[in-house]
Amino acid sequence: MSKVKHLRSKKVASGATKWEVVPPPYMKAAIKVTYEVFDDQNTATAYAKSIADQYSDYRRGIKRQIHIQEDSVGGLVMAYKKTLAWEKLSPNSKRTYNDILKGVLRMRIGGSSKMFQDMLARKITVEHAEKVYAQRFKDVSEHNANMSCKVLRRLWKVGDRIGKISHNPFVGMGLTATPERKILWTQEQVYKFVDTADEMGFASLGTMALLCYDLCQRPGDMRKLTWKNLDSEIFDFIQEKTKAEMAIPASPRLKKRLKKVSISKWHDHIFFYENTGRPYDRRLYNVVMNRIKTKANLPKHLQMRDLRRTGATEMAEAGCTNSELRSVTGHKSMEVLKIYVRPTMKLAQEAVNKRFASGDV
Repeated sequence: MSKVKHLRSKKVASGATKWEVVPPPYMKAAIKVTYEVFDDQNTATAYAKSIADQYSDYRRGIKRQIHIQEDSVGGLVMAYKKTLAWEKLSPNSKRTYNDILKGVLRMRIGGSSKMFQDMLARKITVEHAEKVYAQRFKDVSEHNANMSCKVLRRLWKVGDRIGKISHNPFVGMGLTATPERKILWTQEQVYKFVDTADEMGFASLGTMALLCYDLCQRPGDMRKLTWKNLDSEIFDFIQEKTKAEMAIPASPRLKKRLKKVSISKWHDHIFFYENTGRPYDRRLYNVVMNRIKTKANLPKHLQMRDLRRTGATEMAEAGCTNSELRSVTGHKSMEVLKIYVRPTMKLAQEAVNKRFASGDV
């Protein structure tokens, strides 16, 4: 394994090897990261790379603000981030947009000597837009190509509204909608994940899985829960995406599990990395979750977000009404709820049973 910045190993009294991530003072001050000690090299490496990326983005942001041209694509992005349209985005949407823009702005389209961020925004044409799509499709994926051009379409739309540009080359591209994700976990897979997480010493990730599954919630919302959000065995919180105010009783198995969970001495989050007692960042969270799935011999395509859909589908199979479902999932309309409740054989059988319950046919 190639050398990773700020990562070093040390032997402890027991003879075991520990892995330290030691960010220098200037990095601690700039991006508020801390010294951490890990039991395994892979997790330590993920954390070290994560803080290195964060600092690189921080440094790049400072340099770009100094040298960026106001009328360039990069300048258009900076102008967009000062608008109300940007401010109204949820934190999760901002992270998604930033990740997409990070990849697109560094592209060199069609052999150009300039990065996309340095090109003049007003001179970006339909041909450029098509090349952006084709390049992201080739280098990353069809999904990324669609998302990249949708974000750029929104960027140009806002830019037109605030007078930075007068055209939008990303309109009318015939971009496909993101396919509905249909993956469901089985109950056996959920239990296998939870048991394996416990065995590996990552009990809070097992708790996280049950929270997403039993409360039918998004991982991003569950990851932020603290013990203050649990009052008299009811989870009280606000969904980040919809701003819906939720109050959901804990399931019997959640009540039982939460009684065994000890509060971290570092903070009051329910979901934290056991080696440090601090919340996961996204990179470390994905690394540890994938390790648990591998150890449990679970399919790679299963994701934590699929547990929301799985739980909602099981509620429908149990005969819950639409109003009952929405009171748990937080959906404001039936149209959106339909995306989450997947048709199953059990639901189909229930529909047939109800139709012919009278026995007239």
